[in-house]
Amino acid sequence: MASALTWARRVAAWRASGRSSEAFCRGKPYTAGGLRHWAYQLRRKDETADVPVVRIGRVVRRGSPAVEPPRSEVATREAATIVVECGGAQVAVRAGFDRATLAAVLEVLRGRGAGR
Repeated sequence: MASALTWARRVAAWRASGRSSEAFCRGKPYTAGGLRHWAYQLRRKDETADVPVVRIGRVVRRGSPAVEPPRSEVATREAATIVVECGGAQVAVRAGFDRATLAAVLEVLRGRGAGR
């Protein structure tokens, strides 16, 4: 069986020839369908090679606690706090949070969610 590198070379030669896949493959030890298949697979691989994996988390804004502090403090706290849900857990994030610590916590939670 030919390697991906061999197929990449075949596909490149076919593209450079300007001929149809049927005409290009005539007399060769592989089919036009196989050539088109590999052209598709290699193109998909190239398109996704530099695409980062994106995981989406849900952010839920929480209301104030049951015991109401002074209104000015509530407004400040509400504006400065978000809750991030990841892997079934909730993490409250306030203004001035440490990004490295939050990243480490989310990484642990992602791993926990993937292990289920």
